Amino acid sequence: MRAWIRAVVPDVQLPDAAFAARHRALRIVLTLLVPVLVAMAAFRDRIAQMIDGPHALHTHGVVIMWAMVVATGICAAVANLVDARRAGSLVVSLGLLLGSAALVHAGGGLTDLHFGFFIVLGLIGLYQEWLTLVLSVALVAVHHMVVGTLVPEMVFSDPRAWEHPVFFGLLHAVLVLAMCAVQLAYWRFISQANAETRRVEEDAAEQLRRREERYRALVQDSCDVINVVGRDGVIDSVSPAALAVMGYRPEDLVGSDYFQLIHPDDVGAIRACWDGGALEQRTEVRTRHADGSWHWHDVTLRDLTGQPAVAGFVVSHRDVTERREFQDLLQHEAAHDVLTGLLNRGALVRALEQALAALTDGDRLAVLFIDLNDFKPINDTHGHQAGDTVLVAVAHALQRSVLGSDTIGRLGGDEFAVVLHHIASLDNAIAVATRILAAMAEPVEVPGTTIRCRGSIGIAASDPGGGADTDELLHRADAAMYEAKRARDTGWAVYGEEILSGTP
Repeated sequence: MRAWIRAVVPDVQLPDAAFAARHRALRIVLTLLVPVLVAMAAFRDRIAQMIDGPHALHTHGVVIMWAMVVATGICAAVANLVDARRAGSLVVSLGLLLGSAALVHAGGGLTDLHFGFFIVLGLIGLYQEWLTLVLSVALVAVHHMVVGTLVPEMVFSDPRAWEHPVFFGLLHAVLVLAMCAVQLAYWRFISQANAETRRVEEDAAEQLRRREERYRALVQDSCDVINVVGRDGVIDSVSPAALAVMGYRPEDLVGSDYFQLIHPDDVGAIRACWDGGALEQRTEVRTRHADGSWHWHDVTLRDLTGQPAVAGFVVSHRDVTERREFQDLLQHEAAHDVLTGLLNRGALVRALEQALAALTDGDRLAVLFIDLNDFKPINDTHGHQAGDTVLVAVAHALQRSVLGSDTIGRLGGDEFAVVLHHIASLDNAIAVATRILAAMAEPVEVPGTTIRCRGSIGIAASDPGGGADTDELLHRADAAMYEAKRARDTGWAVYGEEILSGTP
């Protein structure tokens, strides 16, 4: 029997916390079901009139109905007293099934109410306990056949079922059995998925462990240079890794001044560790390689001058140049647009904030908000690669048209912005906008055709010595850009000023 159960029923068991949460929720559902059943049983006659169906009014039918309601209430009360998992799940499942049967009786055997059994089956399936499924099939079969024979009008609303209650009871039991089979299949699927997940996690953990061991071995064998340096800064001993990491033979470094290996700008950081008084300190400094280049090193310094066997500082060097370069690359990418290489929106806004904060009395800056005209048709007609080529060409046109001290950024899509620092008047900004429009109008070669790109530029200048904040200045430039789009005569517009003549 047990072998058959293991073959049919998947080996699944909910964790205690998950079972407790589901059991608590189903107890609440069972408790709430009791007053609903009492109300329906009390008004069973009115319900029968509403559905215009027969309703058993004789003593047997009423007794059976109330017995089901009372039994449901007892199960709800007992469920709060049972601690064992299996017993608790069976009590709650029995209560929900009896409640479904009582619901059918109170509803005069209405066919639609029989679907309550399938709802309950879905609920008790949350336990993932196969005995609750056996209980479901058995109770439906016994209830529909026995009570259907005694009081068929309270179980079935179909007159054909009144004449053959056993057949219809078995039919309902078969349907419930099929639903139970679906539940078992689902549990097996979940069990296999969990097993596969555990296997993948275990494999990943094993691979990670092996990689960590290999990494530690590599670091210990070849990546760390261990120096013992006296308090006077003279190197007493060097590990063999110095040749691989720094290009020096260990014997060439012994007796030399350790601080001569450190970049002059970073000597202060090392001396701070030297004089810090802590047992162990860590910093990153540039260290001179044998070929004359400077490499970033992660330096760990331990003060063992008090130990006679060492009588110095143990300084460990690890080359982290690639990591620092990668960090610098990440910082650059975080502040720049990947396609054009210009500052992205966040970096441009920060640059504008700094520029506004640095303005002195009488000093002004201007923001040019550039938007490409009819850029979408370029993508639609020639493809996104052609659109990217146009955006890169626009970025180059902007760089050719402004001073090196000015700031250029891509706000997103086909929108760009330029911050002009220290302008004497709006005429300076207008002159730059005119140059930009002319540079943008130069033909751009894309596969199969030549594209001429035009744009609209909004100009907004800060008040002398400050005034508008970053958001307000960008908003003004954006509004002026839309005015330039509407005008279409010069290609640029100035926020809050009369539009002067310009070159389209």
